Amino acid sequence: MTATSAQFETLGEKKPKSPVVKSKTWGRRLAKILLLVSISLVVLLFFAQLIWRFSGSNQWKLVLEKNGIKVYSLKAPGSDLLQFRAIGRIRSTLTGVVAWMRDPDACKVQGCTKSYTIEQVGEQLQYNYFQYDYSPFGKRDFSIRSQLYQNPDTKEVLVTVAAIADRVPPTEGYFRVTNLNNTWRLTPLENGQIEVEIENNMDPGGFVPNVMFNMRRPKGMYNILSHLQDWVGKDKYQNAKSDFIKEKNSAPTTHISQASPRP
Repeated sequence: MTATSAQFETLGEKKPKSPVVKSKTWGRRLAKILLLVSISLVVLLFFAQLIWRFSGSNQWKLVLEKNGIKVYSLKAPGSDLLQFRAIGRIRSTLTGVVAWMRDPDACKVQGCTKSYTIEQVGEQLQYNYFQYDYSPFGKRDFSIRSQLYQNPDTKEVLVTVAAIADRVPPTEGYFRVTNLNNTWRLTPLENGQIEVEIENNMDPGGFVPNVMFNMRRPKGMYNILSHLQDWVGKDKYQNAKSDFIKEKNSAPTTHISQASPRP
């Protein structure tokens, strides 16, 4: 065998790849696959979010019905968050429900950690402050204005609740909720019953996944109405007096504000 042919035979021999080389090769392939999957998921989620944001019929749809309580949701085009409406009945005076709503300590049964009245302006206007711990999504605080109206003929009471973010200074460690517009509509019925209708339109702000917030709200609305009878039934609320609010069998007075019409 000549030296030249021996060299060719040596060059032609294939050396087996070591396990380390194979491991690095599969590692690079796996990294590329994971990268492509991640990019695809991001793109998919982006378009899904875009489709969701601009979808919506702007109509109320029943999402929960239990024990005489109905909860509806509304998806407005351009919004990621749903609005909710809950309707149920309790046995109480109108004054009793309003007295409970005005009590700054009443929110503690719903989980607030601190609350107080900022200012009381007559019987129709009140400013309140309260805090909630939304762990693991941070703490929130609210500065709100509650305004009361009553229809002099039907005795229906409407309470509007709106965020007034700059009413008190910011609190360290808390995210101030600035987008909140809720309503409570109290319609007196026969036999001492009241139909309670709550509309909730709120953005908690900060980092709270929209999907989680939308999924949890119906149960939260249901829980409020399912416990409301016990909350407002206490003597200090049922024995409360009001010069402004007139019960169903009271004669109409000229100074009572007209409740706003239903949408």
